[in-house]
Amino acid sequence: MRALDKTVPGPASRAERSPFFQGSPRSANRLRDVNRTSLDDVMGWLRSLLSSLAACTATHVGALSAAEIEVVSGMEPSQGIILIRGPIEVGDDARFFDIAESLPRAIVYLESPGGSVTTGISIAAEIALRNYSTMVLGGSGCHSICAVMWIAGKRRYMSPDADISVHAAYTISNDASGGVEATESGTANAEIGAFLNEIGLSREVVRYFTFAGPNEDLLKITPEIAQTLSIDVHLQTPDGTITPAERPTPRRIASQVANYAGLATHCTMLLQVDGAFWKEQSRSVLRRGHEIFGREMFAPLLAEYVDATKAEIRDLGFVRWCLLAEQRLRTEGLQTGIAGPSYDCSRSSTSTEAAICAHPDLWAADRAMASMYLHHLQNARGDRSREFLSSQRAWLVRRDQCADDVGCLYERYASRLFDLGG
Repeated sequence: MRALDKTVPGPASRAERSPFFQGSPRSANRLRDVNRTSLDDVMGWLRSLLSSLAACTATHVGALSAAEIEVVSGMEPSQGIILIRGPIEVGDDARFFDIAESLPRAIVYLESPGGSVTTGISIAAEIALRNYSTMVLGGSGCHSICAVMWIAGKRRYMSPDADISVHAAYTISNDASGGVEATESGTANAEIGAFLNEIGLSREVVRYFTFAGPNEDLLKITPEIAQTLSIDVHLQTPDGTITPAERPTPRRIASQVANYAGLATHCTMLLQVDGAFWKEQSRSVLRRGHEIFGREMFAPLLAEYVDATKAEIRDLGFVRWCLLAEQRLRTEGLQTGIAGPSYDCSRSSTSTEAAICAHPDLWAADRAMASMYLHHLQNARGDRSREFLSSQRAWLVRRDQCADDVGCLYERYASRLFDLGG
């Protein structure tokens, strides 16, 4: 990763100006849902397109002073594929930003030997802010700062033969004898580490990305190494896409174990699930982790994630945390013991009750509502009891006014749970 010569004046990078690095609410407003469509249908077409481009680019890529950045149409009008090929140089981030402004959703295909750290981080920040997916397939590869751009993707795709590698950032200068000398850049490596930390990657990833010196071999990122480093990757094979849930990382497993343990400790009465079920699920997930990675890896990870879970519960409150933890595990394809709302769906009598039964995301909220209702009903006395019953009936009327509008139901449950102390 070649760092910019700090004595050369130039415009501040877009990443440095970006709210992504400043904690601004604007960054959250700009986040968009990543494309959920499977890429299997377009993979063959994309490979053919890249093959056809190879002949015309091979003759001049080496002479480029900047990356070749272009857009090809995706499966939908609002989606495109941004091809970035060649060295990353000053000004490429501005070109990327101009292209990205017209694409709410995109897949960024990367083939680059690396280049300017500042520019590459700026592009990576835009990729992360926009929730773009990134992809590296078999080809000339993605190296140095290009790998930082790839890892910034909301969904990272790679083929089994993808050539991705990393090394520490460095600057090039003339030594006393007039020769060229490569010197590791502490400032540039700190910028890379800060960015990787900002997008939620671990210390192990930061160390790996900045370990190899300028005169050492680059460190490969294979699917197996990515998995061990807890980098979630969608592995694109000739038979289809293997998701991160099918190739769990150590940190994903530790997070799942901590979520199950937290549910068993704090959420059994609220969500009406036997805590023994969650404890057994926790043990089952951990056993799988031991089988894949060995036991030694998980002791420090579990301690880290248990502490993080405690802090999250303090920040969110146990009701919101319980709902969030259940949703996370269910989204990852794991059992949560919740097979329906608090009532028997076979006896649903309204369109609202039918809509709740049809949407698993509402089941835990309905169970939490029923539990909190009973708690308040049993503990309220006199006038407060009558006031509570009146407010609950009024809320049920407002809820049922949603009919089968799921978005409206989400809002009604969230608002009422908040009123009840959740």
